[in-house]
Amino acid sequence: MKHIESSRKIIVQQAVTPEELKRTLVERLEKTIEMESVGEGAQKFRVLGTTGSPASMTRNARLDLDFDINVQGNVARVIVSGYARVARSLSVLYWAMLLLVLLVGLLPGSIETSADTSDSMDVLVLLIFGIFIVFDVNKKLLEPREFIENALDSLNTAYG
Repeated sequence: MKHIESSRKIIVQQAVTPEELKRTLVERLEKTIEMESVGEGAQKFRVLGTTGSPASMTRNARLDLDFDINVQGNVARVIVSGYARVARSLSVLYWAMLLLVLLVGLLPGSIETSADTSDSMDVLVLLIFGIFIVFDVNKKLLEPREFIENALDSLNTAYG
C-alpha cells in the first residue's frame, strides 16, 4: 500500500466555485482512473476507483482518495490524500505466475535439474522473478500519484 498526498494552490483568473473545480477535476481524472464512486460534497468528497486498462486481464491499483477543495477569493487550494493498494486481480496473476515458475522448475531440463537438490540456478531464477514483481508492483502503485499531479496541472492550466 502506498500513501498518496498532493496539494496545489491555483490563483484563478475568474470567479470559480468548488462545484466547477470538482466537475473539471473529476473529468480529468476519469481519463486515467476508472471511477467506481464519487462523493456528493462539493468541497470535500471521496473517490474510489482502479487504475489499469479495462480491456486488460488485470487492474493495477485500487484507489481510495479524499479531496478537499477550498476557494477564497481568487485563490483555490486542492488537497488530495489517500492510498493505493495492489488490485486483487494483479495479486492473483503474480501468484499464478510464481506457481507456474515453480512447477516448470520441476520439469526435467527446464532450469537446472542435473543436481540432486536445489542449487544456485534455481535460487537465481526465483530471485530475478521476485525482483521483477517488487519493481513492477511499486511502479504500478506510483502511477496514481502521477495521474493526480497531471490532473492538478491541467486544472491549473484551465483556471490559472
